[in-house]
Amino acid sequence: MTIQQTSLDRRTVLGSILVGITTGLAGCSALSHSDDDPSTDSGGDILQSVAVEGLELVVELERDAVDQLNLIDPSGELFAHQTIESGVSRTTLEIGTDYPIGEYELIGLADEETVETTSITLEPDLELTELRLARNHPEEMYEGARDSSTEAEAILTVTNRGTGPTAATALRFEGDVPFPSHESYDEAGESGIHDPESDFGADAESIALPAGETVLIYSNTLPFSPASTRSKCDSIGRDGQFTVRLSTSHAIDHSLDYVIHYLGTGPDDCEIEIEGPL
Repeated sequence: MTIQQTSLDRRTVLGSILVGITTGLAGCSALSHSDDDPSTDSGGDILQSVAVEGLELVVELERDAVDQLNLIDPSGELFAHQTIESGVSRTTLEIGTDYPIGEYELIGLADEETVETTSITLEPDLELTELRLARNHPEEMYEGARDSSTEAEAILTVTNRGTGPTAATALRFEGDVPFPSHESYDEAGESGIHDPESDFGADAESIALPAGETVLIYSNTLPFSPASTRSKCDSIGRDGQFTVRLSTSHAIDHSLDYVIHYLGTGPDDCEIEIEGPL
C-alpha cells in the first residue's frame, strides 16, 4: 500500500513516559518468538498477539488476566507502560519513530506480579524504491501543488520493509542536478521535505515511515529547477550523475545514484531526463 506523507513532530510523538516504575524480569512464564514475521508475535495464553501497526504496538490479551503492561527496551529500561482496565482485550502502546532498535520485552502484570512475557523486535529497514521527476508525473503530486513546484520538485518512493517505524528527517540532492542541496540546509536544520500540513510550502520537521508501508516523499528545494537547468546544460554537457540521500530519525542514511541527461534543444532551452538507479 502506498500512502501520502504524514508530517510528524518528534517532540509530541512519545509524550510523557513514566520512568519511576520498576519491575523484575524474573518469573517470566512464557517467552515466545514468531518464525514468520518478527514484527508480529504469535503470543501466549494471556498476551495472545503483539503486532506493530503504524506508530503503535497493538496487543491482544485475555480479559482481566493482567492489570498492567510494561514494555522494556533492549537496554533493560522501561520504555512505555499501559494500565489495563477491567474487560479490556485489546490495547496499544505508543512506539513513535525515535526509539532504540532491538528486541523488546512486553511484560503482563497482575497485582505487580509478572504473569506472562513475550518479545518483539523493532527495527526499520528502508528501501528507496524510485525517484521521479514531478513534471513527468503531475498526477502524483500533493494536492494544491503549484505549477512551479511541479516543474522543479521530485517524488521519492520509500518502502519500510522492517519491523518498526522510523521517520524521514532530511532529503538531499548531491552532484549534477540543476540545483544541488546547499550545505546551509544542514546548518539551518531544514529537512528539504515538503510538509503536507502546511499551506505555505514549509519544510516538514519529519515524515513518518510506518513498518510495512510505502510512503511518497516530496522534495521542497527545487532540485530540478528549470531556471538552473540551462547553466548545467552548458557546464555538464550531455551526461552527469547525482545522488539522492534520505536521512532518518535513527541516524541512518539511505541513498540512490542516478544518471542525468542534459539535452540541449536550442540556444536557450535544455531538457533533462534521469536514468537509474545505478
